[in-house]
Amino acid sequence: MKKCHKIILSSLLFVMLFMLSLTSNITFTYWSNIDLNDTNNSTVTVGQWSLAPNGISLYDSQATYTTGDLVWFNDEIWEYHGVSTQGTEPSVAANWTILNDLNWYATVTYRNGDVVLYNNHIYVTSTETTNEDPELTGLNGPWVIQTSDAYVWQVGQTVVLNEVVYHNGSLWIYKGISTTSEPGTQNDWALYGDLLFSINYTYADGDYVEYNGSYYLVANGAGATGTIPGSNGSWTQLTVPAFNGSVPNNSTYTTYNGLFYVALQGKVNGGDRSIVPGSLESFGIWQALNTQEWQQYNTYVNGDLVMYQSNVYQLANSVNSTNTPGTTTDSWNGLRTVDYDPSFTYSIGDYVLYNSEIYVVVNEINANSSAPGTITNAWNQISGYDWYSFNVYEINDVVFYNNAVYKAIQQTTNEQPDLTPGSWTLYQTT
Repeated sequence: MKKCHKIILSSLLFVMLFMLSLTSNITFTYWSNIDLNDTNNSTVTVGQWSLAPNGISLYDSQATYTTGDLVWFNDEIWEYHGVSTQGTEPSVAANWTILNDLNWYATVTYRNGDVVLYNNHIYVTSTETTNEDPELTGLNGPWVIQTSDAYVWQVGQTVVLNEVVYHNGSLWIYKGISTTSEPGTQNDWALYGDLLFSINYTYADGDYVEYNGSYYLVANGAGATGTIPGSNGSWTQLTVPAFNGSVPNNSTYTTYNGLFYVALQGKVNGGDRSIVPGSLESFGIWQALNTQEWQQYNTYVNGDLVMYQSNVYQLANSVNSTNTPGTTTDSWNGLRTVDYDPSFTYSIGDYVLYNSEIYVVVNEINANSSAPGTITNAWNQISGYDWYSFNVYEINDVVFYNNAVYKAIQQTTNEQPDLTPGSWTLYQTT
């Protein structure tokens, strides 16, 4: 009877394993020392065979791997980042990472152009590096931060004459020759839009200055620097009447509501004289200078910086400069964050984090009209190694699809790897 029970149990186990094999990619087997005449209890051991997808090999402890080699290990594609290794199982501690794992690891070697996500910022390497914290390497280090705006001052940054930067809630303009000092800590830094004269500033041709209630134009920067306005021919005193329904004598300058305005070239003649500065009609005629706050009807060019409601904005499209910052797309860009913002204007090569995945712009027209991953040829998802129909793939890009690993043999998008042999081929580990 005991033998019968054992035979029944063994048969049931076979049936169960057979049923599992019908619904799983995992192959099971067992090894037994059961003898049909044996009346002792026996242990049945169930094991698992790991099969690599088509096109890639299982990790082999006897093989030698070099930079960029791919293997299948623990049901993942792993990439080797070192120079050469044998017998070191894939792990980040041994200079391996899962393919397209964009986390930063101190033990992994990164090379020029590698991308990582670290402490909610995206960094790209400019050179080979190992164990250099992206946050601590600074401006001259191997990591270049991607999710910070170029106009935001950073420790160690070199700033030159008349360069404008954003720092601690304000725009600053540097009025010296060159510095790495923090904005506001030296007397040759000025708040952008502040025209008050300082003997400590270096002046350039065309600068406007306010001194003792009068306005001056710098005719010669070298001669004006270190001298008092009006003390020599390097300074030109301006006639600046207050606007009072019109501008007397077609003056190029006026003051109105506390702002100093200069007329744009060829303006303020005839009917222009009665146009109120700062009004809709004044767009393209009057320009307010002594403020860093956004003036709706100033004339701005792409790249200009303004403050609005305590936030900094940079102009992306001058055609839409009259749009209120932060309210419309394709106009003013606010401070960039790592997260995708549909109101932001993106350029080719910009990175974002969206739904916990990292994307990069490959077509800025399409990217600025759609969220990442929603249309083809706009954003490429670079985290993960599955095939994404919306990505644009270049020659030698590697993807995983339908239990096979493929390599692109030409640029391709939205072409299923197993159905388009003209664009994709099995990876085939060398």
